[in-house]
Amino acid sequence: MTLNVAKTDRVTGADESYLLAEDLFGLGAPIQFLWVFDRDPGEPALRMLRDELASGPLNRRVRRTWLPMARDRWIRSEEIGELALATAPIADDDIGEWMDGCVRHSALRPAAGRGWQLDGVPTESGKYALSLLVSHMISDGQGVYVALAAAHARASVNTLPTWEETRGWSGIRSDLVDAGGQVVAAARAAAVLVTALLRQRGAGGGAGPSPKTFVTTGREGPETTLATVDVDKEHWLARAAEHGGTSNSLFTALLGGLVQRSGYPVPAPAMRLCIAVSRRGEDDDRANASGGVWIRVSGEISPERGLGEIRALSKQAFIDYANNGAAQVADNLQPVVRLLPRRLIGKMMQSIPGPDTTVSNLGVVPQTVLELGGETATSFGIRAIMQGRPAEHRRTLGPAVAAWAVEYGDKVTITFFGIHPDHFGDAALLRTQIAEELTAWDIDHRIW
Repeated sequence: MTLNVAKTDRVTGADESYLLAEDLFGLGAPIQFLWVFDRDPGEPALRMLRDELASGPLNRRVRRTWLPMARDRWIRSEEIGELALATAPIADDDIGEWMDGCVRHSALRPAAGRGWQLDGVPTESGKYALSLLVSHMISDGQGVYVALAAAHARASVNTLPTWEETRGWSGIRSDLVDAGGQVVAAARAAAVLVTALLRQRGAGGGAGPSPKTFVTTGREGPETTLATVDVDKEHWLARAAEHGGTSNSLFTALLGGLVQRSGYPVPAPAMRLCIAVSRRGEDDDRANASGGVWIRVSGEISPERGLGEIRALSKQAFIDYANNGAAQVADNLQPVVRLLPRRLIGKMMQSIPGPDTTVSNLGVVPQTVLELGGETATSFGIRAIMQGRPAEHRRTLGPAVAAWAVEYGDKVTITFFGIHPDHFGDAALLRTQIAEELTAWDIDHRIW
């Protein structure tokens, strides 16, 4: 689906949700891109990557507006993202733990212009591990892909205005125009919401809230858990076909089975599975441009049942999302919500239920994303977390667990995020249950 998206430098959509989460609750939301190279790509290549990203759209900050109803603005950040290159090598078996530490201890400040950072470390066998952290406030996964492709081509460009360009009368005039537009948008959105909600009432599937799924470092309960798994791509695709499905439906079924295996109490009458959908079109420079559909599956999800039902439900949900305006509820919430006091907005954000699990399949990784300094990554993955959300919220709001999947070379790499403190708070148990679920589908794997 190709989208024609009007260019804007306003903080809107998911960007605004992440900004509110940071402002109201102190929550951070880093995305992590993970690479493992068989050889060190070299410090010049790493510095080139840092410099290119600093010249591109990831280098942004928030300029607050003083005018009610006007949205805050994205402007160019003059800060250079951090490049932290360790010299002491780590054991190859410690790569996963090192990656976990990078994301758990990150301290990005995207609103202030510190929205990303690079970390690298050599291993004792001569391999090299690289982590790129990007705040979800400033980009989604597909947006980072675009930034990395531009960096690879040495063609990074930042089209956002500078601080100086938004000062004075031109900035005031822009805010006045945006405020007026948002008043009109709120009135239009209210009518759309009523119509869309009436249409969706009683529907068994379709779209739900945007699948912004996070691992959360919690209080009053166990930490969230992380796991990364490599599987053979041909083996994975063959198993999907054998069971009447695709890579995406197998991925969805795997997460549904993992939820059941954990003993998580799925609310009646069916499990709610959220599948991420990219809405980024050509020349789409929004920070975030993703949405999602929900499907509901009753009964046991297993290899014996096959993938036909999940595949059919997903296909219909995607069609509804694209053709029948299913996305309009999520797209039209913010113009109305923006009229409310922030205290009330905070209560609303903490009360919206999530799905039981969320899956984000980013498909085939662009080759340019895998290459650096003449080397090609032999392992690669993506995951997103949220920092600071208390355990009681993770117990009640969902999702309980989430995952991202990517395909490249001869591999599929899946990153798992255990969120619910009671059912996914034990890292060793999570890995055991992932292995059991993959084995049930007869899929060979390696956890790292």
